Amino acid sequence: MRAEQNRQYDLRRLRAQPWRAWYKTGAWLAIRAKRLAEEPLCRRCKARGRLVLANTCDHIEPHRGNRELFFSYTNTQSLCPLCHNASKQSEERRGHAFGNDAFGMPLDPSHPWRTK
Repeated sequence: MRAEQNRQYDLRRLRAQPWRAWYKTGAWLAIRAKRLAEEPLCRRCKARGRLVLANTCDHIEPHRGNRELFFSYTNTQSLCPLCHNASKQSEERRGHAFGNDAFGMPLDPSHPWRTK
C-alpha cells in the first residue's frame, strides 16, 4: 500500500516537473559522484567549523528546469541532509538566506532596513 502511494506521488511530481527525470541520467549521476568524492564534507557545516559528511549533491543556484544550470558541475556543492533539507530549501522558498551581510544588513530584501 505505502509503496504504491509513493509510486503515485513520484509520478505526479514527474508530470508536474519533467526535469526531475534528469536526476536518473548517467550524466547527473557522474556529476554527483564526482562532487561527493572531491568534497566529502558538507560545505555549509565546514564553513561553520563543523566536519559533517555530505550525502547530497546540491545545486548552488536553483536550476528550476534550466538544463544548462542543472548539468553544470561548477553549480554544485556537497551538503549534509540537515543543510540541504532544512536551511537550503527554506532559503530557496523565501528567495533569500537568513542572517546578515558583511556590513550587518539583513539579507531579507523586504526587511525594513533594506527598504528605506
